[in-house]
Amino acid sequence: MTKEPNQKVLVLDGNELSTLSIVRSLGRKNLNVTVASERNSGEPIAGYSKYAKDVFLYANPLANQQEFVAELIDYIKCNSFDLLIPVTDKTVIPLAKHKQEIEQYTLLATPGLLTLEQVSDKNNTFALAASLDVPIPKSINISHIAELEDIQKQLSYPIVIKPSRSVAGTAGDVRTQLSVQYAFSEQELVKKCSQILPYTVIVLQEYFIGDGVGVEILAAQGEIIYAFQHKRHHELPLTGGGSCLRESVAINPQLLAYSKRLIKAIDWHGVAMVEFKHCEKTGESRLIEINGRFWGSLPLAVNAGADFPYYLYQLLVLDTKTQALPAAIGVQSRKLKEDLYWFLIVMLRKENSPLVIWPTALQLWRDFISAFSPRHHIDSMAYDDLKPGMIDLCRTVKWLFGMVYEPLNSRLQKVLFNGRKKTGIVKKSLSTAKHVLFLCYGNINRSSLAEQCLHAYLAQQGKNIGVSSAGFHPKEKRPADPVMVGLAKQQGIDLSQWSSRLLTEEMLAEADIVFAMEIKHYQTLSDKFPKHRHKVHLLGTVTDNSQIIPLEISDPYGQPTEIYQRCFQQVDAACKIIADLLA
Repeated sequence: MTKEPNQKVLVLDGNELSTLSIVRSLGRKNLNVTVASERNSGEPIAGYSKYAKDVFLYANPLANQQEFVAELIDYIKCNSFDLLIPVTDKTVIPLAKHKQEIEQYTLLATPGLLTLEQVSDKNNTFALAASLDVPIPKSINISHIAELEDIQKQLSYPIVIKPSRSVAGTAGDVRTQLSVQYAFSEQELVKKCSQILPYTVIVLQEYFIGDGVGVEILAAQGEIIYAFQHKRHHELPLTGGGSCLRESVAINPQLLAYSKRLIKAIDWHGVAMVEFKHCEKTGESRLIEINGRFWGSLPLAVNAGADFPYYLYQLLVLDTKTQALPAAIGVQSRKLKEDLYWFLIVMLRKENSPLVIWPTALQLWRDFISAFSPRHHIDSMAYDDLKPGMIDLCRTVKWLFGMVYEPLNSRLQKVLFNGRKKTGIVKKSLSTAKHVLFLCYGNINRSSLAEQCLHAYLAQQGKNIGVSSAGFHPKEKRPADPVMVGLAKQQGIDLSQWSSRLLTEEMLAEADIVFAMEIKHYQTLSDKFPKHRHKVHLLGTVTDNSQIIPLEISDPYGQPTEIYQRCFQQVDAACKIIADLLA
């Protein structure tokens, strides 16, 4: 692009605090910033910033990638943006596939797909690191569960189980984001690998003890022109994950040297974070991954004086390399809700992993009082932009209330639903019902199975009763879970042509009785369609025998085959009872 900059930027993933940090950074430089976010995900936190001039909503990129890309391209066609900044993997990767088309209208702040694949696929990253003598954990790749038998002796427990990709390739399901897990035995290793392998290749690694360290960089055609380093103090989960309290530290020359090798080898252009585990006692390090995008702890960098968002704008739009001074050392920043949750877990000892090293009371006290230091920041808060911080604070208070209220309410609902078994209200409702509706979250396992099972039993009995099912998942017309399809076929139930449905007011109006699988489904329906809550029962209330059918029937999605089998048996038994009770 050769046109004159008009100082307009579009930033995606508006519910991320890193996006809020980008909006503030660019807004303070008098750039016109538009925030974009998913529809149906609530008002984006970055949209509350006084620096956000407009808000644009798009389709869920995990549920409908094509619709997301099409909507975004249509939007940038009609607006003259200098730069489009995707912030998370779920927007970065699909847009990288369309980089050439997008850059007919605006610059895209992500490399091309081939370069991005080098860092988004951990297999590629570790292969590159090994060739450059950058230390990595001892790693073995597997693509089939049978491979475990040959390699188990090559690694000692605990074993780190890393999905090769953080977002699975299965289209149309928002629950295909994958995370790192740990195995402490052969049985646990097989079970967890079985759950992940249907979606992606797995990297099995040795467990390396060290602090989480991030080297954040801005590079121009493989040359690092600015660098910043932070150390993680608090992580969620406690076994290792995203940071909720971190501190800016002096750049480790060896880690920077490793980062330079990697960035130069892939000719990286833009921002990235090279993540390591570093052991202070031994001086050893291991590469963990390269994030080829803005990172979750970006607010710390900006608060410490490393203004990466504006440096990126200078590089990509103004074709200028920043001459900024190094950031301040000893600055801390924390995510409010997540760090509060960290403290609750630690104080209540609500983590049973043997990998957790519990902090002492003195460490906890120091971490708490550090919040009152002038060098401490809350990710969402800024003196010149108060509203997002207040919104985050209100959401945190609401979350805290929910932590207390929801378990109590769930227990109360269990008592009430168990009471319905004895009153005979379910049997009475079924005796006059002309249409039965089954409900779960995704409508690809439990409720879809229930609909087909009840159809089969009613056909055997010659009864003419309407049966349907639906879910809350925003993406419709998804096929049934292939594992359940196979199990159902063995029992004469055909789910091969299944197409999921989203629950609507019309469906509820037509139904005389609704069977939900879990209490949370009842609560969600009550919130969205309160006038129909009186029709809702749990499927487990059709019998007093909780050994055969529990009050709540759990989602088998992504679980071992025996969990699917148990779910099938419970749903099938409930449908047989319903068929017998229907007039």
